[in-house]
Amino acid sequence: MKLKTFVFKGVLLLLTIILFFVTFLITIQMVTGEKLELTLAMKIFYGTILLTDVFALSALSSVYRMVTLIGHKQAFSHQILPLVAKLNRQLLLMSLSFCGILPFVYQIVQNEDAPGVMILGLMLVAIPFSLVVFGKIVEELFKQAVNLKKEQDLTI
Repeated sequence: MKLKTFVFKGVLLLLTIILFFVTFLITIQMVTGEKLELTLAMKIFYGTILLTDVFALSALSSVYRMVTLIGHKQAFSHQILPLVAKLNRQLLLMSLSFCGILPFVYQIVQNEDAPGVMILGLMLVAIPFSLVVFGKIVEELFKQAVNLKKEQDLTI
């Protein structure tokens, strides 16, 4: 179990590094772009990326705490339920804030006359919403598992 927990924590660290790297690249492009015109859509896009990063980092820290609890064999304790609920809230906030990239995608569609890009943008926005649905399912499973463990402990 210790090895699995270590691997999960390593993956979470890698995801955090990738998140910071992508944000760093977008920031460098926004700051140093010579022919880059900062339209309202570009400003909304950059603000959306920064806000989504804040929510994503918060969600990654919640997942890290959950993995730590799992490593200490407390996966089905009452301590994990608030973390799962918090993770679900953070995923919802992240998905709502990620909708801010749509004006930028629409501007690309208008400039390049490529309507397929809008479909790709909508699919990109739909990914966090599907994570919210999955998070709700996991939250209910954890609640049922904690209740079953509590009933089992009372029976013994």
